Amino acid sequence: MNEAVELPDPEIPDIDDDIRESLMARTAELLGVPVRACSVRACWRSGACLYVDDTSPSRPLCLHQLTDAERAGFDALDVRVRAAFFILLLEAEPLPSPDPETRELQDAALEIAATVLCDHPANRPVVRRWIRRRRDRLPALLEGDALDAYRAAVDSVPREKLKGLPWML
Repeated sequence: MNEAVELPDPEIPDIDDDIRESLMARTAELLGVPVRACSVRACWRSGACLYVDDTSPSRPLCLHQLTDAERAGFDALDVRVRAAFFILLLEAEPLPSPDPETRELQDAALEIAATVLCDHPANRPVVRRWIRRRRDRLPALLEGDALDAYRAAVDSVPREKLKGLPWML
């Protein structure tokens, strides 16, 4: 994984516990955690995260079964999902990355946030409008020397300047 993907987590406002719980459950499902690690039969049979523990904020029960490396991966995606949630909700300007690894994280976070937001029918037009704007502005994915040059440019920016830019992660 390149360093552009391992930038510091952005500062993200607090989210209502019910929404946070739903975002975490969908993140666990996207990563296949209920099927691979959950001890609750209903979760692994359905492939869905159905149970959470009572900590604050509530977390999927299966997260306790993950190794440290798997948990770090979950947490990295989770912070990007929360950022994507606010980006979608506020209809912020879409800034997709030309880096394939970063774009993959962006797309996964966007898919999870859009799924949770679209659970409420009033949010669907906003989400669809944002996704169309983003799709119209997708830069070509870089490869080879161009990708190396892009990563070097991103790596040269001081990390503290990137902390508030969740889509640069």
